[in-house]
Amino acid sequence: MSEPVRIRPVRIDELRSALLRIERMSQPHPWSETAFLAEFDNPVSDILVATRNGEDVIGFLVRWRITDEVHILNVAVDPTARRQGVGRAMVRHVLDEAARDQAAFVTLEVRVSNDPAIELYRSLDFFTVGRRKEYYADNGEDALLLGWIPSESTHATNPVAPNPTG
Repeated sequence: MSEPVRIRPVRIDELRSALLRIERMSQPHPWSETAFLAEFDNPVSDILVATRNGEDVIGFLVRWRITDEVHILNVAVDPTARRQGVGRAMVRHVLDEAARDQAAFVTLEVRVSNDPAIELYRSLDFFTVGRRKEYYADNGEDALLLGWIPSESTHATNPVAPNPTG
């Protein structure tokens, strides 16, 4: 049985050793080092990493926290650690914090072709808010805009409010 996934803030020295490596293996149009550095300097941005077996970084998540809103910008998992609950652990961590901090909602965009990610988000009670046409610059693919609303509970894994659009 593998060790549990731990979520913690990224360290700057992990940018090249882990984040850029995982990003390049995960995204068809990966973020640049400059883009990541901008997030390190952005006061509303947090970069979290998932670790296992001590300090081996196996995934990361970038989010913005602006007033009572949370927006997830980027989630990536090392290909060798996919389908093992790493992405779920990172997103749940963010949802738990959002519920605890009484965020009004959490949003993210996902490629319409990214079925594994969409399946993950749906299993965590995200719902479709809208569709962003030709959102991704690399191929003009649409993005689904997904939202999550914390329930009355402070624990994010409890049921959330139904999709207000039906």
